[in-house]
Amino acid sequence: MGADIPKSVQGAFERTAHPYHMWDGIQSIPRGLEDVLTARTQGAVRKAAGAMQGKAPVHLIGCGTSYFAALASTYLFHAIPQVQSTAADAFEFFAYPPPGLENSALVGISHTGGTPAVVQSVQMARAMQAVTVGVSDVANSALERAAGFLIPSSLGVEPALPKTRSYAASLLRLYLLSVELARLQGQDVSAIDQILEESPRIAEDLLQSLEAEANHLAQQLGSPRRIIVVGGGPNLATAMEASLKLTESALVSSYAWELEEAVHGTWASTQAGDLIIILAMDGPGFTKSLRLCTGMRTIDANVWIITDTDEAIRDANHITRIHVPGVPELLTPLFSILPLYQFTYFLALSRGIQPDNMRLADPRYLKARMLMRESLP
Repeated sequence: MGADIPKSVQGAFERTAHPYHMWDGIQSIPRGLEDVLTARTQGAVRKAAGAMQGKAPVHLIGCGTSYFAALASTYLFHAIPQVQSTAADAFEFFAYPPPGLENSALVGISHTGGTPAVVQSVQMARAMQAVTVGVSDVANSALERAAGFLIPSSLGVEPALPKTRSYAASLLRLYLLSVELARLQGQDVSAIDQILEESPRIAEDLLQSLEAEANHLAQQLGSPRRIIVVGGGPNLATAMEASLKLTESALVSSYAWELEEAVHGTWASTQAGDLIIILAMDGPGFTKSLRLCTGMRTIDANVWIITDTDEAIRDANHITRIHVPGVPELLTPLFSILPLYQFTYFLALSRGIQPDNMRLADPRYLKARMLMRESLP
């Protein structure tokens, strides 16, 4: 390990063979969900929801993985408490703040609690009298000091630079917040409560049942020219998160497409052998997903469908069925990401890549990261 590597990322260099830290992160997702469901965190959710009651819109912000968790959760905020919500990258929010913050609530998500743009946005919104809530896995962070309320966990920092467990843990906290706002309105949310309470068991079952298939696919698919992940609705966030992990961990050219945009024009860049992963969940986009699959196969792309239905699917090269009975589409991002995390990890191994450190062993990449990334004083 080079002497110039910052202490904050040294953990990403500790392991030189499977199981890497990223694998531990994936395997610990059920435990992370259990941690979120503890009385401490759920009590913090109730306090934050009480302060947010009547505030609109609810702005949800983050960067990278945290932004994707924000995006996925907006669909539940709209559908259950029916609160207008927006998701934004924290830098965009801070640089170009929306009007009316004094009547709104801001939820800032940062795994470490130290993402500068998130902390700055929360400080700005709080100064303008918005209700501010932080979501973080690290105690005594800058975000905790900046926000009026904190929804914590006891998980701490993931050693791998590509984060996995924190995505699921953040999603679950945001779902709980949305459900609590609906409960304060007098809604019966018992059915969703039950699903969220069972989420650690569901995640554990899926990780066990899908592991061998994900490993097989990674070995079989090799090194495609590029990988496209397509999703619509709440699973657009899943596609974005999966694409980021494929880029960070397996170092492949990967892109996320929104389902409708995929059938409009981006498909024209596809070449034979490209891997197209389509999240075809049971919802408004299911039929469109199947049409995209047929079109991609017509031009000899390799198509992998991930679905929670038992519907017949004719044209896909590979189909992964996520069996989550009774889980509505709005909650599927909590589980649809799991086979994609596993696949990404095994793809990195098959390519001989250490998935934890995003090439920072190369001094050029380390220098680039240090130049590009901001840090708080």
